[in-house]
Amino acid sequence: MKARLLIADDHEVVRQGLREIFAGSADFEVVGEAADGEQAEHLARTVPADLLILDIALPLRRGMQVLESLRGAGIALPVLFFSMYPAAQYGDYARRAGAQGFIGKDADSATLLQVARRVVAGERSFAVADAQGTALGTEADPFLELSRRELEVMQGLLRGQTLLQIAQRMGIGSKSVSTYRSRLLVKLGLASNVELAALAARKGYL
Repeated sequence: MKARLLIADDHEVVRQGLREIFAGSADFEVVGEAADGEQAEHLARTVPADLLILDIALPLRRGMQVLESLRGAGIALPVLFFSMYPAAQYGDYARRAGAQGFIGKDADSATLLQVARRVVAGERSFAVADAQGTALGTEADPFLELSRRELEVMQGLLRGQTLLQIAQRMGIGSKSVSTYRSRLLVKLGLASNVELAALAARKGYL
């Protein structure tokens, strides 16, 4: 039985290329495509599939936001990020957020198929992407120093949520959220939410 794939990328030429790559294999079939984050999340919630191949830089809703929303809803559909962004910046963050793999768009078709098969089989695959990012000599991502709780608070702040709203979503007190906010700002060497948003935009988190 073929593994069912969902593909989410805002470039038609990329989706077409992925369709052709997986159509040429005997063990995959594409059952849905999305051109933006909202479509991607809708497909992931409504179409039975075995793997979601997800770009980071999607319009309307970014790939990381799609992943976080799915995991927050208890949807365990395996996610493989397929992105032009370097894994040295995003691989570990994607892993923490609940992704099963990360591979760069400069990978060849054989490597992509190999990684997709590993993820569908229940494994995780970040090593290939990590090696690509290291080879590029990319600047270290300061967000990787944050704890899971600090990342959750940061995500809420970047969405414009109040401390109370973040606290309700996380199921903790507002004072704890304020403490996490202070810690993450200190770790990042920032003084305000505005500076946090500016850094997140530079690093591609917005």
